[in-house]
Amino acid sequence: MRILEIITPSNIGGAETYFVTTVRRLKALGDEVTVFCPAGRRMSEHLDEQGVRAVSWKTHGKLDLRTLFGLASVIRERHIEIVHTHLSSAAFLGAMAARLAHVPSVATVHGLNTATWYRFPKYLIAVSAAVKEHLTAQGIPPERIHVIHNGIICEHYQPEPVATAKQRAGFAPETLRAGLIGRLAPEKGQSVALAAWAQVVRTHPTARLMLVGDGKIRAELIAQAAQLGIADSVEFIPFTAPIQPLLSACDVVLAPSLKEGLGLVALEAMALERPVIAADIGGLREVVVDGETGWLTPGGDANALAAALLKLWRDPTQAHRVGEAGRRRVLEKFNATIQLTILRDTLAQWAKMERKELSGV
Repeated sequence: MRILEIITPSNIGGAETYFVTTVRRLKALGDEVTVFCPAGRRMSEHLDEQGVRAVSWKTHGKLDLRTLFGLASVIRERHIEIVHTHLSSAAFLGAMAARLAHVPSVATVHGLNTATWYRFPKYLIAVSAAVKEHLTAQGIPPERIHVIHNGIICEHYQPEPVATAKQRAGFAPETLRAGLIGRLAPEKGQSVALAAWAQVVRTHPTARLMLVGDGKIRAELIAQAAQLGIADSVEFIPFTAPIQPLLSACDVVLAPSLKEGLGLVALEAMALERPVIAADIGGLREVVVDGETGWLTPGGDANALAAALLKLWRDPTQAHRVGEAGRRRVLEKFNATIQLTILRDTLAQWAKMERKELSGV
């Protein structure tokens, strides 16, 4: 099958990471995959670093006619059978280009987004039941939306003792570390984590919180840490791939998002047998089983987050048990090898249906 994969990100987060995994898996399954990503963005550099070659030019928003007609030309020239998009600009431009070229378009919806730009693709894939519910509440017919969870290539996530991982990353093994990995954006809850951390360091003054990622609110978060008097215990680390070494070096991984389509970082941490404390919202409820594979706390509640973290660090045996249970859940429910095979089969089915419609069979 000839597939055009389109992504139009401003930063690198879970959706962008999974995009690379998707492209590689589709190629491994024997498909001919063309990738488009706008030029001049961090993601285009990341694709190069990951050995993924992309068709690329500069784009100018959702109503960019040059990109619209350029994508339609790519579809025709490469005899693309189906267009698969990620993120809102890609969903709209990809859908319009696919219509011009008379091929079906599919948009994977990674977050709890407004439905406006997802009304144009012929089919939608939601990465969680929470995402589907969010879209249907905005009037998109449920029969247009298929739920296919994102997953983890489990072979790439091999658990190791946290002390060993800390040493490998250049950290002191005895220092307790919590990590929050993701775009530096209000909805990711870094501000909540900092407010919670101000309480945690009263009990664990040598502990460290790592905020890993890039984004527009970096300066605001640095200022907040200084205002709370915790600047010395918070480390701001730019995103770098692979992320596994930093995740492995965490005693606990935090996912305090205010909204979340699924929570890929939580899955990555669980695959590495690291306990997760997540907000009880959106797709994170489908990832973390409270008290079994991690802990869920009310979204936006810094006091509850701090209490859960302090409780976890009082009982290392429970933390280890929860970590092991988390990996088992990922292997059983969120194995990307299985999930992406389901995705590929679904794309093939939709492409076949479109060919039948066009031929009048």
